[in-house]
Amino acid sequence: MQRSIILLVAGVLCAVAFDATPARANVLTLSPSKDNTIFESNTSNSLGAGQAIFSGTNGQAFIRRGLIAFDVANSIPAGSTINSAQLTLFLNNSPSGGPTNPTLRLYRLSNDWGEGIAGNSSTGVNGIGQGFAAGDGDATWNARRFSTTTPTLWNSPGGDFSSIDSASLSIVGTTLNTPYSWQSTPALVADVQGWLDAPATNFGWLLKNDVELNPFSVRGFWTREAARTNQSAFIPQLQITFTPIPEPTATVLLLGTLLLPLRRRPR
Repeated sequence: MQRSIILLVAGVLCAVAFDATPARANVLTLSPSKDNTIFESNTSNSLGAGQAIFSGTNGQAFIRRGLIAFDVANSIPAGSTINSAQLTLFLNNSPSGGPTNPTLRLYRLSNDWGEGIAGNSSTGVNGIGQGFAAGDGDATWNARRFSTTTPTLWNSPGGDFSSIDSASLSIVGTTLNTPYSWQSTPALVADVQGWLDAPATNFGWLLKNDVELNPFSVRGFWTREAARTNQSAFIPQLQITFTPIPEPTATVLLLGTLLLPLRRRPR
């Protein structure tokens, strides 16, 4: 009798499995969990609390590199599949002269870094292009966490990042507040999927100019601190499309409950 019931229920379960509704893709837009700029010419400066993230080379031929990260694991259900990922930044600083269309690339960072409070007294994007004196924990050109006594250094000055870029984009034009989007690529998707599956490896991206020998190629973009001067519309955005793991249907759950007493019945 028991075996007959089990076979009957198993057959129903198979039928239900064929009737399962596939999970639908969801779209989520994240703001950064932290962002910063590191400065080759001012190795003890940082811009973690400033309203601009810089990438490129200024008129004095000094390099700036941007750092940006998003909290993926606390925003998307574990086990989900990442289908696409797109990063959008809004231009807020562009020098006159120099290359008209510098190419900026995103590289996956391989070590953690600090945002800090350098620049927290700034009230805009003017006069911050050199950064500010770093405090404990700020990322700088030489240190991923600055300290006057015991800094945690990058393995290589200028940041630890993948040798292969995840996405690239040419910044054409100088109109401020224009959005620029690094479109989804297999590498961007792999980065975000990795951060979801292994949150301890999520160190974000480094934003680097393709040719750092070109003066006046630096570009500035709004950071998550844009809200401080009522510029919330220009906060960076990471748009992710993902498919969560399908949840069991109510019928499957009910049949599982019916089977449980049979499995526990003593022989």
